[in-house]
Amino acid sequence: MSARRGAAGAALLRMAVVGAGVAARYHAQAIAESAGARLVAVARADGSRAGETEAAFGVPCETSYESLLRRADVDAVCICTPSGQHAAQAIAAARAGKHVLVEKPMALTLADADAMIAAAREAGVRLGVAFQRRTEPAYASLRNALQAGELGRAVLAIVALPYVRTQAYYDDAPWRGTWAQDGGGVLMNQGIHLVDLLVWLLGDVLEVEARAATVDHRIEVEDVLAATLSFAGGALGTIAATTCAAPGFPHRVEVYGTRGGMQVEGDGVVADRAGASATGISATGHARLVADFVAAVREGREPLVSGEEGRRALAVVLAVYESARTGRPARPG
Repeated sequence: MSARRGAAGAALLRMAVVGAGVAARYHAQAIAESAGARLVAVARADGSRAGETEAAFGVPCETSYESLLRRADVDAVCICTPSGQHAAQAIAAARAGKHVLVEKPMALTLADADAMIAAAREAGVRLGVAFQRRTEPAYASLRNALQAGELGRAVLAIVALPYVRTQAYYDDAPWRGTWAQDGGGVLMNQGIHLVDLLVWLLGDVLEVEARAATVDHRIEVEDVLAATLSFAGGALGTIAATTCAAPGFPHRVEVYGTRGGMQVEGDGVVADRAGASATGISATGHARLVADFVAAVREGREPLVSGEEGRRALAVVLAVYESARTGRPARPG
């Protein structure tokens, strides 16, 4: 597949964004900030808003996903559509020879995630998942400390996600808050980012126990959830998540070991092993993630968050839902 050359002679990855919502705008901005990529098209199903979309993104708008995939000037697609559409769109893109960066969650079932991974492998294209928090320096610092043994043996992880979403947020898009297209509530839609951090930091989860409820919204899925996790390395963890905590608070990730711990609030370290405070870090995760994805395509390597890595967080989320539904412990698939 051909690509336009940049000023330094390196091939530019010509990218398209599928969708036109908030996530799509983040991806478009990240592509604009990546020296190795260029946005060449966007796809939106609502043809009546094509002109508006072209003006907003500054590139042609295709109103058919199939026509977007037929474009010879598209090397890769960023899929930013409702979660229930991710799997079919990613598989179609891979079969069309396009590299794929898909928003979280990568799919709503493990079978679909596996099909996406297989399609990318068979087509020889890269599949990445948008878990951009892995790129944030605070979490990279925490992971480095764990891997270097600076915290000793990890024993406890605590995740708190006290967000707020109004009823208007759910009413604004009919797919939000539904099992069929959202795949879940606060854990699948918002908390999966922090689930990904947990498996990235502490490794595989062996078993979960959970309770979930819908207490303050007119939606099918949960707006409050509490879970405990047992990690393969022996550590235990907790997740407490809600979209009912007005006016909304920063998420928090805490990891403690036999020699110390670290607390991260939002995207900044608030306390390290000595209890020192630190300033916050700007939220440029999507830009870093896209830059890594572009480099992965160019270098023929897996991206920072490959399809297999994206599947790990999905497996934990689905096990949490199974436990909440059955009232029994569950194991990630």
